[in-house]
Amino acid sequence: MADKPTVAHMMEAYALDAVDHARSAKGVELDFSIESVRHVESILEMMYDSKPKGFLSKLFSQGPSQQKIDTFSKMYGAYIGEVLRRCSGGEWTLDYEFAAPATTVCLKKGESRLWPPAKVRKRLTNGPEDNVWSYLQVIKDQW
Repeated sequence: MADKPTVAHMMEAYALDAVDHARSAKGVELDFSIESVRHVESILEMMYDSKPKGFLSKLFSQGPSQQKIDTFSKMYGAYIGEVLRRCSGGEWTLDYEFAAPATTVCLKKGESRLWPPAKVRKRLTNGPEDNVWSYLQVIKDQW
């Protein structure tokens, strides 16, 4: 009988989906290095910039669906989390407190928790103010 899939397996699979997407859609090679998150930021920037901004733009042009935002948040959030986990440790777990009554996935190390998929969602929704490269620079030395 095969091992039961874990949250860690799921997040690693999402991270590999991000690697595949970056390569096929953007021609970018992601290698799980800290520096590769710069490329992730540029991909997320392109995605955000492709969203219609003004009233007329929104009226005549649809941006990415909520489903696509969800998918890219999971993929690239998992990638960023995997970069951090591989470089500095931690484990993927389900967090029942952060988004109660729903559950969400977080990266946990000791008492510290991070929610990289939520950060990517904010980047895709809010824009450059939620830059993931800057985010990683702040947290990597504290993680």
